[in-house]
Amino acid sequence: MTPTIVLRDRATAIGIGVNTSNAAEMDQTLAKIPMLWARFYSEGILGKIPAKKLPVVAMGIYTDYESDHNGPYRLVAGAIVEDGTAAPNGLAVATLPAGKYLKFTGEGEMPGVVIDTWEAIWSYFSAPAKEMRAFSTDFEVYCGPETVDIYIAVR
Repeated sequence: MTPTIVLRDRATAIGIGVNTSNAAEMDQTLAKIPMLWARFYSEGILGKIPAKKLPVVAMGIYTDYESDHNGPYRLVAGAIVEDGTAAPNGLAVATLPAGKYLKFTGEGEMPGVVIDTWEAIWSYFSAPAKEMRAFSTDFEVYCGPETVDIYIAVR
């Protein structure tokens, strides 16, 4: 999987969030991400987000990294909103900083394609790479029923 370099403008997202770690997500008794997405869809969270920017797509925003891929982080399931939009009670805000990202695209059946794409990302960064992960904010964009773009912030 060959990523493309993308420069992104700053954006704000609103959604629901959890604090977790990759180690916790590997243990089915501690994993929070599947429950977060189940809640996102069962409670119609996308429809509760005000002032969504077009095109409206579900996103997963990984932020507040304590260290690197081994440490805790926050995941917000939501959508990009117009600048200055306040989050309704019970919803969280996540900022996607402007900067350089590597975009990885995965196609296939959900949620397996997301897991496979993340595994390709970890493999990409485990080898000597020109880019170094910033561990600031990374995000998934669900472009269609079988397509995900994952953006990884790089220095």
